[in-house]
Amino acid sequence: MQSFSILIVEDDDDARRNMEDILAIDGYSIESVSYCQQAIEAVQKTHFDAVIIDWSLPDGSGGDLIPLIVSEHPDTPVVVVTGIREFDAVVVALKSGVYDFLLKPINADVLRSVLGRLVERKQHLLKIEESQQKLLSNERLAAIGEMVAGLAHESRNALQRSHACLSELSLDLQEMPQSLELVQKVQKALDDINRLLEEVRNYSAPIILDKGRYSIRSLIEDSWQKIIEVKSAGKIPDFSLECAEDFPKSCFLDGGRLQQVIRNLLENACFACRLPGPIVVTVSQPTHSTIQITVSDNGEGVSPDQKDIIFNPFFTTKTKGTGLGLAISRRIIEAHLGQVSCQDNPSGGAKFVIEIPLQLKP
Repeated sequence: MQSFSILIVEDDDDARRNMEDILAIDGYSIESVSYCQQAIEAVQKTHFDAVIIDWSLPDGSGGDLIPLIVSEHPDTPVVVVTGIREFDAVVVALKSGVYDFLLKPINADVLRSVLGRLVERKQHLLKIEESQQKLLSNERLAAIGEMVAGLAHESRNALQRSHACLSELSLDLQEMPQSLELVQKVQKALDDINRLLEEVRNYSAPIILDKGRYSIRSLIEDSWQKIIEVKSAGKIPDFSLECAEDFPKSCFLDGGRLQQVIRNLLENACFACRLPGPIVVTVSQPTHSTIQITVSDNGEGVSPDQKDIIFNPFFTTKTKGTGLGLAISRRIIEAHLGQVSCQDNPSGGAKFVIEIPLQLKP
């Protein structure tokens, strides 16, 4: 069960222990107090997922305490515990926004039913919040995409004219190697600007998957082969691919997109690792419905503060690079309904872990 914290405000020892025992068995996180003042201090210090309050307390009543809790945490549901003689007061409390009430003596099944609904409520609210965040993110990306598309269009003409002028200038500088070298550096800088514009545009564009049947092992081997082709022999680290024997021969996914992610992680590992390496890629199926790909290196690793921002756009530790590789990779994996994370490699260095749902058929 997802973590769900509850504050119990009850001065009757037997009733409190009874609720604690029931909820502890069900895996809830519990804090208990006996007085109104203790409850106020607890909610000021901690945000609880639910509060269970006895209507009659030694230093006040639920009617006194509930408004104070609601003012601190308006989104925290309150459940009132009461005796049958206090029923009229509880009706008033329900009208003021209390989620539900329980009659003494507490029935275990009724308590579980009420809290089960609260857990479902929390999960539903989290899904709504996640959907809203994704919607806002997509809107921001669309706005960025429009802006960059216009910028790229206007800039492309200027960049092409600059390249043409520099090419003509190069012809007049054939006998001046130092000046020619400066022109070539300017041309390279213009290429870098153009590449940055294209990468930002690609990052902000919607990711539409084109799924088919692909061998993940082949995608990894092909990605590594392409990296070898552009590296000099002395700078190629050792590489090993470990694939579980029972791993599916093919999966239904977007092979081109996944290969883009794998190649990006391998290139980062090459940049980070200390020669001769190794870079180790493992492919496994940790559950019947999930596949996992890990890419590990023996470099300096990733600091704890960088783990929180390493997938943010434009963050990079390289002297050259746009800082969009990992950001795009995360969007691709999330489009597959998966996730990618950065972890510590037990043998030193960093380990990137991809987990995506296993899909064998369309």
